[in-house]
Amino acid sequence: MTSQPLITFGVTCFNAEETIQNALLSALNQTWENFEIIVVDDCSTDKSVQVIETYEKQYDQIKLIQHKENKGVAAARNTILNNANGEFLAFFDDDDQSIDERISIQYKKIVAYEKFSGVENIICHSARVQKFPNKEKRYEPTLYSKNFATTPKGSVVADMILIGRPIGVPIGSMATCSQMAKLSTYQSVSGFNENLRRSEDTDLNVRLGLSGAHFLGIADPLVHQTMTISPDKLISEERKNALEWLRNHRSYLEKIGWWKHTIKWVDIKFDYLSGHKIKFLMRLIVLSFQFPIKTGKRLWWASMNRTRNS
Repeated sequence: MTSQPLITFGVTCFNAEETIQNALLSALNQTWENFEIIVVDDCSTDKSVQVIETYEKQYDQIKLIQHKENKGVAAARNTILNNANGEFLAFFDDDDQSIDERISIQYKKIVAYEKFSGVENIICHSARVQKFPNKEKRYEPTLYSKNFATTPKGSVVADMILIGRPIGVPIGSMATCSQMAKLSTYQSVSGFNENLRRSEDTDLNVRLGLSGAHFLGIADPLVHQTMTISPDKLISEERKNALEWLRNHRSYLEKIGWWKHTIKWVDIKFDYLSGHKIKFLMRLIVLSFQFPIKTGKRLWWASMNRTRNS
């Protein structure tokens, strides 16, 4: 009889017939022994469900839940939250693979930090290796601290995400595919925002920060992430989603005096990403006249964050 706590591995799936098998094997091959795998298929139109059902018949740990309509990844993750039995929950994407020791490493890190800090509102992310269609591979860092004493927490993390204010430690993305926390941590902020088709992970991390959560990070890449191209990943869609999740935090941004600047900064950011150099420079000049101190801070903070992360 294992003394390990039950951990739920949550797998979201949509039209992933070519990759879902490896994602399931990645979960099944974890060195952690006491687990359940909840797979939520978000109304796939390919043969994903047939692949999942094949494994569900072979392994008692796997439970498939099917959405009757496509609701988006946030809703799929909430379905996992609502059906999870584990004390902890770790997410797996349908086209990614985790190293076999991923769950064991993250669990040990979380438990050690609980003993150090005396808190349980903790979320843990790891760095990733991103694999692109052209076979290129890239190390993608995450937010992390080199020691427990400087672990980022609370509103300073929310401010880092919302306005770019540096927090004194190496920064990076905090993707759900490398995420693990107690189920109660997700429940404390009512899970994911189902109105968001993209950036739901960013929105979650802001809300966790504002709730006082502590953010653990692991610099080693525990997840190998397959990078794909889809309509909802276009820059225009990313901009639309950025505006939407920022509006969810308008009251907080107004409270700290950054709302008007932050909304205008989104246009500048996506002009830059889209290669619209003239439009980018014109907007930046106008914003510099409207908010000289804030614009100077954001440019300085962006430079500091790049230097810290290099």
